[in-house]
Amino acid sequence: MTPIQALVLGLVQGLTEFLPISSTAHLVVAQNLFGLTEPPVTFDIVIHLATALVTVIVLWPIIKKLSLQLIKLIVVATIPTLILGLWLDQWDELIFGSLLFTAVTLIINGFILLLPNWFKAKAKTLNNQSAASITIVTGLLFGLKPEQAYNFSFLISLPAILGAQVLHFNDINIVQGEFLNFGLGFAAALVSGGLALAWLRRLVSRGQLNGFAYYCLILGVILLFS
Repeated sequence: MTPIQALVLGLVQGLTEFLPISSTAHLVVAQNLFGLTEPPVTFDIVIHLATALVTVIVLWPIIKKLSLQLIKLIVVATIPTLILGLWLDQWDELIFGSLLFTAVTLIINGFILLLPNWFKAKAKTLNNQSAASITIVTGLLFGLKPEQAYNFSFLISLPAILGAQVLHFNDINIVQGEFLNFGLGFAAALVSGGLALAWLRRLVSRGQLNGFAYYCLILGVILLFS
């Protein structure tokens, strides 16, 4: 991996981890363009830790005031995420080696992002049912306020991100010549992730997710026929 590749992958991770356009899909596309058929595990861990740090920094005012009830809901939400993560880990080679799989997931994600336009729910608060399936989109579908859906979806991303990195801890292989790449990737993911979170907060508060939906649909179709 070259420093330019590390910088680009860090930027891609930081931007797409928080924007609802599938970070995995975009990393697959970028890695395929660079000829990296296998995800560089140690580098992947580094850039994911950067996005986790961004989440803590941005949501710190909320994190330091977490109530016991909210912590319980985070635990409830983490369980299905953990199960899904363990299942997807078995298909890691398929996901990172197939642009077809990536194209299909992008198209599905595009349609999911359009759901809040078609189904309007009455305003509700967080409960076990909504917490167990929460993302920004599902939060809106459950009738949560945009800010509440935004905050909670990223709060539950923290244990998911950290848990995923723990699973691959034994695969860490630090090569001395890679420290520059790690630093560039971490810095790029940190800065771009912070910008993406701030931008997304404004868009969610205005209910402006359609642009992301159309982007995913268009990119998915392009990859499908490429």
